[in-house]
Amino acid sequence: MSAPQADRVWRYHVHAGPGARELSVHAELPAGVPAVLGVDDFAHPFLRDLEVATERGWQTVGRTGRRWLVPRCRERGCYLRYTYRLGEAAERIDRFAYAGYRASALMAPPSTFLLAPQDYSGSDLYRARIDTAPGESFVSGVYRDASTGALMAPARVLFQAPYSGFGRFERETLHVGASAIELALAPDHERLRVTRPGLRGALARAAAAVQRYYGRFPVPQVTLIVLPTPGAGIMGMQLGNGGASIVLFLGEDADDATLARDWVLVHELLHLGVPTLEREHSWIAEGLATYQEPLVRARAGLIGEPDVWRAFLRGMPQGLPAGADGGLDGSERWGRTYWGGALVFLLLDLELRTRTHGRISLDDAAREILRRGGDTMVRWSLRQTLRAGDSALDRASLSASYDRFAFTPVAVDLGALFQRLGVRMAGDEVLFDERAELAGVRRALVARARPL
Repeated sequence: MSAPQADRVWRYHVHAGPGARELSVHAELPAGVPAVLGVDDFAHPFLRDLEVATERGWQTVGRTGRRWLVPRCRERGCYLRYTYRLGEAAERIDRFAYAGYRASALMAPPSTFLLAPQDYSGSDLYRARIDTAPGESFVSGVYRDASTGALMAPARVLFQAPYSGFGRFERETLHVGASAIELALAPDHERLRVTRPGLRGALARAAAAVQRYYGRFPVPQVTLIVLPTPGAGIMGMQLGNGGASIVLFLGEDADDATLARDWVLVHELLHLGVPTLEREHSWIAEGLATYQEPLVRARAGLIGEPDVWRAFLRGMPQGLPAGADGGLDGSERWGRTYWGGALVFLLLDLELRTRTHGRISLDDAAREILRRGGDTMVRWSLRQTLRAGDSALDRASLSASYDRFAFTPVAVDLGALFQRLGVRMAGDEVLFDERAELAGVRRALVARARPL
């Protein structure tokens, strides 16, 4: 991937002390940026000794509430220096998205410790060089300039930068076609029962399945940070905005077989093929990945058709509106967001395949969004995303589905729907009725994708 181009760059140089407990930061901001500077929520108390360079030397800048006002930055550009007590922030905040210790690593995105102009929406880039203590490293999903190794991304998305962390990570690079996956294991990885070959194999199979679905791997590079956690559970989180990152919370008691059967890696890798949207629309990204994941795994031969429908039969009811639920936009209930979104995409996929006799499907819309540049690294508006997907369809079906489900709770007769598809549960067994009205469409959902 070629480096982004821009004339104006916010430059940072960060020196991390042992354990990254204290950071020494120098910053250079160009003229015309907003004069109000800040860091992430909860992170401001730990930024100390801010000074701005003037003709008379370094001048102290006092904090006003949660922000710092530096008119010089707007008027002529500015040089800044400060210290950031990241270790104290990790202990006091203890929130994964801001600062916290996990598996003997100090997890904190650049937005926690890079003081930046607030409410910025222009085209400037930010570039950050981060030096660590001997034997330690900084891992991040933020795009890196291949020539310098510095972080580099649009300044307007610094406020929600990809997952990052300091520590004694063990790192290696896996290749998927022309793309690279940086695998970073947290210091406590020796507690894992999952072996390194088992992890590599599960990741390679998941990446290959996603590559097969989209026709290519969605992004040029992604950082996968593995954090051991107590128990046998497996959970993932993905974040874009100027890069691509995944955090895999891998249970210490899980083994290679558990990871090989698990769905989380495919789910998180599928997110890479969707642009970052505003939080109120999270049901679109989560619902799409929840719907795609079992189909993608079945098409890759990782699971069978009964496994797909066992997941849908058990999961879809959790997405139905209940109580005071409104439309899906802004929904805070887990089942409504993930499975409610998945149900919308199942209904849309069935409608497209039925109306066009299999000529068009939801796959076409998802691939077109990615083809037009809508991966997780970029931040798109909702309507831009919907229009991109609709351009691959015979009508604006994606937009119509959003308008129908986003603002109003819609009751769906799941019993009737699954009957038309010819699928039902008997205990833990999935039974199929091949005489059902939509049995052929149901089978087509898990068939190997046609060549792109």
